[in-house]
Order: sequence, then structure tokens, then C-alpha cells
Amino acid sequence: MAIANFIPELWSTQVLTAFRKNHVFANLVNRNYEGEIRNAGDTVRITTPAAITVGAYSGTVTYETPTSAQQSLLIDKKRYWAFLIDDVDQAQANVNLMQAYMDDAGDKLADDVDTDLAGLYTAAGLTDISLDVGTDDFYDKLVLAGQQLDEANVPRSGRWVVMTPKGYADLLQNANFINATDAGASLIRTGALGMAAGMSVYVSNNIVNSTASTYQYLYGTNAAITMAAQVVKTEATRPSDTFGDGVRGLFVYGRKVVRPNALGAIVADQT
Repeated sequence: MAIANFIPELWSTQVLTAFRKNHVFANLVNRNYEGEIRNAGDTVRITTPAAITVGAYSGTVTYETPTSAQQSLLIDKKRYWAFLIDDVDQAQANVNLMQAYMDDAGDKLADDVDTDLAGLYTAAGLTDISLDVGTDDFYDKLVLAGQQLDEANVPRSGRWVVMTPKGYADLLQNANFINATDAGASLIRTGALGMAAGMSVYVSNNIVNSTASTYQYLYGTNAAITMAAQVVKTEATRPSDTFGDGVRGLFVYGRKVVRPNALGAIVADQT
């Protein structure tokens, strides 16, 4: 029997914990429609209620029948991991190899999905903002980004911006930047590095490098992107052609920009 006391649910949870812990963008999306995913190809239905009309009262009331728009979130992204631990390696190891490899699988999933989510700048609904890093005042550009969100009636709470390490280094020199330590423990717990123009500041190496020196920083709120993800299979195996334990798993997810007016891109020239 492969791997004594193997519990699929336990290992699946372990992978998802590592996945969420080491992710930037997955923590900046909403999971409102995740529900129960059984396999790749599932579809999550997203219903958006129509706006209600408010009228002047003059003694009578007219009832309207609101209609609801619906979007589909297709669970069409599939990732797997599979590894084998030789019995001799396990016997000689000073650490739990299985635990270490499962953690690493979660890390790799996080990096892969992070890169995918960063590419959603193409679906942003707000006008692109140009930034010449090192020349322009980055803070002023973030103020403009906040103005665009205000004009789109996006709530001010929960706003964020994700940039490259170089962009962060430039912003860090701005007197208007508030680092996480000064902002308080509540901000530190989110993983943000600070605040600028009412936005929590995050850094990722997975920001899209769209041309030789141009990077697509993203800003918005968690209402912009929805994501549904699940480890749908985790299996232990005992391959017949070797002495070792194998583990494999299947991770599926879907993501979609459901509120484009809550997402924008700062097109940064990092020459």
C-alpha cells in the first residue's frame, strides 16, 4: 500500500494552504462564486442583479420587474503535479520529504497562477496610465488611478496596486509613501508593503513584461476579478518498476474580470 496513513483531503488542504500563502494576485481577487468544483470543464454561473429605479413619490407606486445579467466562469485551467520519493531517500532523510514536496507543489502552483492573473491587464476597463519610472512622479500617477476609480464609482476601501520591485524602489523614495510598519498591524497582515494614494502596495515578479522595457502594473479592488479553484484529485501510488512512493494531484481553476471598471493598468517604462 502506498504511503501509510495517506489522507487525500489532508494533502489537498496542504497544497491549497501553500498556494494561497505564497500568492500575490490570488489574494487580490474574490472567491464569491467558487462553490463546489468537481472537475475541469465545470461552469460557475454569476448573476448580477439589475439596478433598481428610484422615483419621486406622488401618491402612487409603480412596480418594476428587474432583470439580471449573467456571466459564466469556466473552470478551464488545469495544472498537475506528480513526484516520486525513493524508499532509500525517505529512510535517510532528516526531514519529511513528502511534506516538503507538497509545500513546493503549492508554491509552484501559486507562481503559475500568479503569472496568469497578472495577464488580465488586457481586460482592464479603465484608461491606461503611462509612467516613466525614475522620471515621472509615481505618486501622482497613483492619484490619477484613484481618480479613475472614483469616477467609475468604485468604493475607496480595499484598493490596491501591484508593481515590480523596480517600481516599488522608486515609490519607496517618495515622501508620500507610507510603509506598512507606519500604517499599522492590520496592513502588515495583508502582506502589503505600504500605502500610497489610498492604495495598498504589493510587489510581484510576475508583472507582465509586455515589451522590452514596458511593464503592466495593475490596480483596482478585489471586486474586479473573480476566481474559483480546487484540488480535485490527490492520489498516492506505488509504481511497480521502482521502490518508492508516488503522489500526484490535479488542480483546476477559472478566473475572469467581472467588473472591468474596477481594474486598471499603469503602463510603466522601466528603461
